[in-house]
Amino acid sequence: MTEKVKQLLQGYYAVIELPVQWGDMDLAHHVNNVMYARYAESARVAYLDLIAEGEAGNFGAGIGPILAEINIQYKMPLAYPDLMYLGTKVIDFPDEFSYTMESVIISKKHERIATRAIARIVSYDYHKRQKATTPQWIVEKVKKLQGM
Repeated sequence: MTEKVKQLLQGYYAVIELPVQWGDMDLAHHVNNVMYARYAESARVAYLDLIAEGEAGNFGAGIGPILAEINIQYKMPLAYPDLMYLGTKVIDFPDEFSYTMESVIISKKHERIATRAIARIVSYDYHKRQKATTPQWIVEKVKKLQGM
């Protein structure tokens, strides 16, 4: 990872690498726009896995995250071959039921942010099928990790 990419990822707490796949591209020979939502999902799960110490896959068994809304800002197209660096952080807790996560997708080849995604995540009780108060352990771990 170059120094420029490290600077772009500064302040993001879960960083993963993903290769751009040939099959992610469309007829315009760049990554199809819908793929960025999937990449951002992978980045959010990596963050949740970090704070849940590898147990993010068990969130669906009780109270866990569910995507309420997402805004994706496309800065530049990605294309095969390239390697993406995805960084994620929580930017706020607007209420007791939700939190906002920001993810960036950076092109290794171009050393630029290709996409920024802002997602509102609602804590959801999968048994009762309704929103739930965000578990305090999540709030505490995020604040400790990020120094909030």
